[in-house]
Amino acid sequence: MAEGVSRAARSLAARLALVAVAFAAVPAILYGEFSAAEGVKQNLLLSRLQVEGQMLARGLSLGLSRLPKASVIAARQVLADLEPQGVNVRLLLRPARRGGEGPLYLVGAVPPLPPEAVEAERERLGMAGVLKAVPDSCQGGRALNLHYTTASGADEVLTAIVPFTTPVGCWAVVTSQSAAELAGSFVDRPYWKSPEVHIAAAVYALLVVLVLTVFGGLWLNLRRLGRQARRVAEGHGGAVPFAKVNRVPELDGVVRELDEMVGNLRATADAFRFAAEENAHAFKTPIATIAQAVEPLRRTVEGVAGQGREGASRSLQLIEAAVERLDALVAASRRLDQVNADLVRPPRQPVDLSQLVAALLASYTEAVADRGIAIEHHVTPGCVVRAGVELLETVIENILENAISFSPAGGTVTVTVARGDGRVVMAIDDRGPGAPEDVLERMFERYVSHRPAADPSGAPHFGIGLWIVRRNVAAIGGTVEARNRDHGGLRVTVTLPAAHLG
Repeated sequence: MAEGVSRAARSLAARLALVAVAFAAVPAILYGEFSAAEGVKQNLLLSRLQVEGQMLARGLSLGLSRLPKASVIAARQVLADLEPQGVNVRLLLRPARRGGEGPLYLVGAVPPLPPEAVEAERERLGMAGVLKAVPDSCQGGRALNLHYTTASGADEVLTAIVPFTTPVGCWAVVTSQSAAELAGSFVDRPYWKSPEVHIAAAVYALLVVLVLTVFGGLWLNLRRLGRQARRVAEGHGGAVPFAKVNRVPELDGVVRELDEMVGNLRATADAFRFAAEENAHAFKTPIATIAQAVEPLRRTVEGVAGQGREGASRSLQLIEAAVERLDALVAASRRLDQVNADLVRPPRQPVDLSQLVAALLASYTEAVADRGIAIEHHVTPGCVVRAGVELLETVIENILENAISFSPAGGTVTVTVARGDGRVVMAIDDRGPGAPEDVLERMFERYVSHRPAADPSGAPHFGIGLWIVRRNVAAIGGTVEARNRDHGGLRVTVTLPAAHLG
């Protein structure tokens, strides 16, 4: 559990996901904070505009309260004398009447309106909701943020409505500012439409793209290198160097080292194979010469009479046994060198294990018939693995010969090959004595050999056969294990990844 958490914490993909989450969360948090701050600023500005409207209304109320009766000309004069600067003003009046409320009139405006535009301006104020916004009690005030198009077509932002009463009636002062003058102000638009938000969003988006591109490019490049490494291991990517696959210049030095390492491993494997052939050839010739020279000596010894004959015969037997053992050692040495070469550069190609096992068993069946040993097989057709033919032949032969060597006369060796769950399983059973538990645990180690007192094969054993099996199987991504059978004998099971022909 702890190891899994630690691995996830070091994972580049996990860190990339965390960066993406952070990039998604930070803008939402910051936008919320800045938007709230802008809302406070907007309320402050609207409050200031409302105060300006109230001050303007207070000045108008002082001048209009002196009017003895409702007079449009007098009201306009009072509004003109006030000289509001930078604010557009509409002065509305609802005359005091007995028995009910009267209509609301547009009395004056700053800047002044031509007479023919007064009624149209009043209709537009009504469409903008201004007439309904005037409180019936003509008390209090409210701040607005309403867009309003004047009769002349100008776009204005209504900022305040301040009502007050005089003996003449109920007045309402409507203040507004030109939308063109407010252009760029946050009163004129939502906060997300402001230029600074757009600029910040563009910079942030560029930063997100840059960071994700760096992380994502590195991650994808590492995956490409990983796929190339698998192709090299499987024997497919030998023609394409890692330098051609790499897309990150900073990793050029690393991929050059990888290419050099792969080249050195291939050269080492070729050197192993060449040395194995050369050493075997160099030793075989003198061994064969010695073996041939022993034959004339044997005939000579057979013709000798007396006590010297027995000693000479024993000496010849020792020479023959030594030559036979030396020949076996040379063969074993060659196999070891070949195994080392296969481990450095294991061959990988689709191999039909079913056909290979059937062909090998056909050659063994006749060879063991004289010992009364039968070989049974249960082979599922079409079990294909990716390996080398010679490498698999060595695995099958070593396990099979080990099983035959332990089988008693009249015994049976059973070979089973089956397929399932993306794997190919080969099991070889014998009817021998099995193996002690301490030997069973070390059976696939180098130089471990446990032979019965009388080995029917009579061949020398050096404890490398099953070690070679394990090394070969591991080189092609498989596993091998041995266990004693319930009814006597030993079972060796080889599990290999399945492949497909073609």
